[in-house]
Amino acid sequence: MTDQADEDDSSESWHPVTWREAFRFPIENAAGRRDTAVGGTVLFVPPVGWILNLGHRLDVVYRLAQGSPPYFRGFTPWTQTFKRGLQAFFAIVAYLSPSGIVGTAALARWYVDGVDTATVVLAAVSTVLFVLAIFTLPGGMTINGARRDMSYLYRPDKAFRRAQEGGRRYLKSWAIALSAISLSFVGTLGLGVGYLYTSVWAWQVVGYAFSRALVLPTPPADDDRRS
Repeated sequence: MTDQADEDDSSESWHPVTWREAFRFPIENAAGRRDTAVGGTVLFVPPVGWILNLGHRLDVVYRLAQGSPPYFRGFTPWTQTFKRGLQAFFAIVAYLSPSGIVGTAALARWYVDGVDTATVVLAAVSTVLFVLAIFTLPGGMTINGARRDMSYLYRPDKAFRRAQEGGRRYLKSWAIALSAISLSFVGTLGLGVGYLYTSVWAWQVVGYAFSRALVLPTPPADDDRRS
């Protein structure tokens, strides 16, 4: 599939994701609730659990894009799920590295010379790079998950174009994502342990919201989501 074909998603047939739809997706059937519980439990083994959850989300996005229910099928085979998550983890590091490098230079400059023009410029550049990386990452992650196309993980320029093409849908998905992540902190009230599970729910909401913004013009059929 070509990038040109993807640009057809600007048609009026695209139905933007709703908040209710996104928030319900990870827990509206028994399989989703089971995977959320398993995902929260494996987080007791960091960073392995975090990487496994990342790979699992990519698998769910792939099944959504392919129209292949049930979307939640557990974490097996564990090694393949971990491998996909590890590839995505290294991509996240690559996206954030420019900001980190420039930020480290700003910190070193501040430590030696205090706050001067060069320090401020370096800090500003680091901040801009960080914001661009965070804004772009969901575009790359989503298309990689949907197509299993690694180029979107390691080509920020392609990922940024996809994010731009998402337009208002992409921005709405960001609003849903930030809201879900914020709500997940309610889990800290459960002696902190609850957050492991609410965070898994939140990141599945994130994955679904961006899938609907970039690769899934309409929500899956009710029977497919509940299977």
